[in-house]
Amino acid sequence: MNALVPIHPQTNVDAYRASTDAASLCKDIVVNTAKKLGDRNYVCVEGWQAIAIAHGCTASARAVEKVEGGVRAIGEVRRMSDGAVIAEAEGFVGEDEPTWYGGTMRSWKWGQKRGEKVWFDKEMPKRADYAIRAMAQTRAISRACRSAFAHVVVMMNAGLSTTPAEEVPLEGFDSVQDAYFTEAPTQDRKTESRRQQAETLSPEQELMLEDKMREAGVDPARFLAPSGVSNARDLPAAHFAAAMKSLNDRIAKKQPVNPQRSEELADEIPY
Repeated sequence: MNALVPIHPQTNVDAYRASTDAASLCKDIVVNTAKKLGDRNYVCVEGWQAIAIAHGCTASARAVEKVEGGVRAIGEVRRMSDGAVIAEAEGFVGEDEPTWYGGTMRSWKWGQKRGEKVWFDKEMPKRADYAIRAMAQTRAISRACRSAFAHVVVMMNAGLSTTPAEEVPLEGFDSVQDAYFTEAPTQDRKTESRRQQAETLSPEQELMLEDKMREAGVDPARFLAPSGVSNARDLPAAHFAAAMKSLNDRIAKKQPVNPQRSEELADEIPY
């Protein structure tokens, strides 16, 4: 795949097939520029811009202004073919962020015991105004790209979060939470796990999965049986990436599904 994948008016199926091609085209750039914050990897602005370019679009920021509470910018994604804006979003740097406006920030360092984190308060200086305005623009670009192309990051199946890296604390969300709570995070994680299991696919993900199952030539009910569902609409969202990977692997190997071999079905979706 060595050509851009421009977005033009077309059916939903065609649009998501184009996104599948774009995901393959720019995956290396997105993965290699991703940043590890806490326990997760996040897509940086360079990765989001690569995804936009792969779709024949360009991302930029405008209307940078100081507002109550900080600095705001508007990001937008435009098609290069006709200049049409396909997504807009706001980027904001708040005065309550010690990293940019100075103040006391909660941080940590490794303790004497193995794996021990010692938390402490760190005084941060205010950054220069140009740097604050630049970060507002960067966040706006990443956020606009995310609103248009978050599904492409999911298609890559690379363990990447769709939250833009520029919006994540240096210690990651989980680490910051652990600094302020003791027993609560454990319960929160259990609640989040249950929520993820209950959350089903978005209409876009449902369409992508159905299209991929047709391409792979599998019977939906049998393919989805390990998840305890019979159609894409009811598949837990947490299983989507594994299901897409399984289908892509099957398509790559060009192995036909034998509906009589029930032993294959147990390992159809690896979760």
